[in-house]
Amino acid sequence: MSAVILHEHFSRGTQDLLNALDASKPGALVFVTGVSGSGKSELRYRAMRKVCGKPDSWLRGTLPAVAVRATLTDRNNFNQKDLAERLALSLRQPDIRWALSRDEVLDPDIVHDRTESFVQTPIWQAERRGTTAHQLILEFEKNAIARRVRWLFIEDSACITCMPRGHDIDKYMIGLMQLAEECKLTIILLGTGDSFKLWSGFPDVVRRSLFVWLKRYSERVESDLQGFADLVMAVGRRFPLNEPDVLLNDLDLALANTAGSYGELLQLHVRADLSRRNRSGDTITLRDFEKAALSKENRVTLWAKAAAFDSLLEDVDDPRDLGDLVITWGKGK
Repeated sequence: MSAVILHEHFSRGTQDLLNALDASKPGALVFVTGVSGSGKSELRYRAMRKVCGKPDSWLRGTLPAVAVRATLTDRNNFNQKDLAERLALSLRQPDIRWALSRDEVLDPDIVHDRTESFVQTPIWQAERRGTTAHQLILEFEKNAIARRVRWLFIEDSACITCMPRGHDIDKYMIGLMQLAEECKLTIILLGTGDSFKLWSGFPDVVRRSLFVWLKRYSERVESDLQGFADLVMAVGRRFPLNEPDVLLNDLDLALANTAGSYGELLQLHVRADLSRRNRSGDTITLRDFEKAALSKENRVTLWAKAAAFDSLLEDVDDPRDLGDLVITWGKGK
């Protein structure tokens, strides 16, 4: 069984990312944005394997790509030094299990496991106290150049928007662009819709960036109805349903509790299966899906985030509108 369902929007997003990576030049940024559960980690895993090829094809001592995760570690704020640490560690002890076939690993986030474990050790905590963020970045730059790293993937990039007081997002993004230039690599930032704060209002960032969207199945797009129905059936085949089309016959329930997100749909099935187990049932019924539904508060929050993401894709602006600024060619004649 394939580890991920290659549904319509995921396949489209995969190809769009590969196209963007092919078009990007060293020093560029690529933003991959999607709602929670859209498959960004799965997409990153597939993209890394595709652009890097098999390890036996790499030149000795080189490492084409690394992946790290941005986190909120400083009183629910983004800590620049924490990401610098993860960058340095990614090349100190490279974990290339992402090169394995996806069917051989349980979770695409396996690439982060070693780092997550190491940053908690007393040895690293002691070293951290005596090292600055600048020193860690310089270490990464030196090793990235030596190992000819071409692709740097940063997951959960929306965390970067949670800068502590006194720190500017635009200055940090310019620093990332300088890092990409210095190392002659492309940085791929994967995140939710909140990631728009990393480029919105920053023309210098936009000028150096390409954008990939992992779309949800939208109730406002007529062609998405069939795609969502197909996805409901595909996910259902992985669970013991009492009828193959039990959820297909109540798409309103499926949509209301998933907002058209693959990951949310999968979790709805997982919760329904737990309901089945708890009552010692053999198959999942519609009642199990109803019990697995989100609370109204969580549904409202889910849909608010979906609407915010959709707004990023809306083409409502006049591309020639400059607000109060008026421009003319020559003398305006």
